[in-house]
Amino acid sequence: MIVSIHFEDDQKTIQVEANQRLTKVCDEHPGSILFGCRNIACGTCLIEVVRGMENLAPVMEEEQILLDFLAPANPNVRLGCQCVVQGDICIRVAN
Repeated sequence: MIVSIHFEDDQKTIQVEANQRLTKVCDEHPGSILFGCRNIACGTCLIEVVRGMENLAPVMEEEQILLDFLAPANPNVRLGCQCVVQGDICIRVAN
């Protein structure tokens, strides 16, 4: 299944096979999302999901702990390094 990822900050849409890690997609198509540790430790890759939150793999406990610290009032954020894309999404770098 092919899915679309729209990167608002870069004004580009990429189509990829479903169930890919966002890190892999961004490695192949560099843009504004930066990755630090890629291991749920730094929060550099904090993104806001504009549309399609339901199309990402569920948040795991370790990720939720860091999200509660970095953006406790925003339920639409994820760590890009932990996202597996399962359907169409629209994302941007979180402030």
